[in-house]
Amino acid sequence: MRFAAAAEEQIGFTMSPLLEAVHSWHVLAGPGHHALHLPWVRRCRELPAALRRQMREHSFVVADYIPAFFECRADDHEATFDEQLAVVRSLPPEDLAVELSQTIVDTTRYRGRDLIHNAAVRDAALAEVELVDPRRAERLRSIVADPAPVLEAALAVVEDYWSAAFVSEWERIEPQLHYALARAGRRIVHEGVFPMLRTLTPQIRIDPGRRLLHLDRPHEHDITVTHERPVTFTASHYVWPHVRVTCDEPWPMRVTFPAGPLTPEPQSASQEEILTVLRALAAAPRLQIVAALSEQSRSTQELATLLGLSESVISRHLKQMTQAGLTTARREGYYVLYTISHTRLSQITTSLADLAKAPRA
Repeated sequence: MRFAAAAEEQIGFTMSPLLEAVHSWHVLAGPGHHALHLPWVRRCRELPAALRRQMREHSFVVADYIPAFFECRADDHEATFDEQLAVVRSLPPEDLAVELSQTIVDTTRYRGRDLIHNAAVRDAALAEVELVDPRRAERLRSIVADPAPVLEAALAVVEDYWSAAFVSEWERIEPQLHYALARAGRRIVHEGVFPMLRTLTPQIRIDPGRRLLHLDRPHEHDITVTHERPVTFTASHYVWPHVRVTCDEPWPMRVTFPAGPLTPEPQSASQEEILTVLRALAAAPRLQIVAALSEQSRSTQELATLLGLSESVISRHLKQMTQAGLTTARREGYYVLYTISHTRLSQITTSLADLAKAPRA
């Protein structure tokens, strides 16, 4: 996602009661992947047995791919849950069929409009799904023929879930989301777009020099944010640990990111932590590593080539930096990639500023 110099004018912020309810249903559909939301999972065990059964039966709508039509009127801060549902029900059948079909098939291999318009693609997808789950294949046939009954059944479940549980939960988290949006707006005003983007964890990588935002997805797009096609960042409590992106026409471009207490402001570090980090930075090669990793994640082999040092020397520097919390590592195939911890750097920066402001005896 590419941003022009005047990116502040092409970015919006919002939140959505319908989308938030759907994300919380996604949590219930796969609680094992959402450890920080287990309190909500436990609370929802008290829902009526009939509703829980209906939610399980229709969980395919939210279990993996979440249809973009749930984002209807998400840019309207005044839109209520009922108003958003009404817009979903009024959408063209083809758009509904495209999005619902994506909940059934492997989205890395089959695109929704191909399933609707290309019989050969549809037959291949049906044959593949049939081998795994004949019931899902029959559901895909129903969606292609007429998406309205499938949609209406899913929306009825969302309505019952909202009334039984989520309306009160929305009242609880709405102020937190307002705060997250205000905080993001202040960062843009005082620091610019890219310092704000750096806080939208997890899964987002930025390259300020090239004005790029990267999200690792099998669905590859190279997008330029323009005045004609702006991007909206939607704050969500229940989207964690995901960052969800909508970038296909006819839907507005959107990035839904974790907000609220799951992405707190950096806390002040102790003096011992400050000293540990400063020692880890107090060498020219390690400062060069910070500069190299600020652009993108890199392996020891890449860093050795860039800095003109041996891999063993780079490894020793990285070990000290990792112990200080300045870098993290993850394996991708044969390679171990190192990433700079912007959160840690922000924490130390904040702590040093607090020290400078402390009153003297």
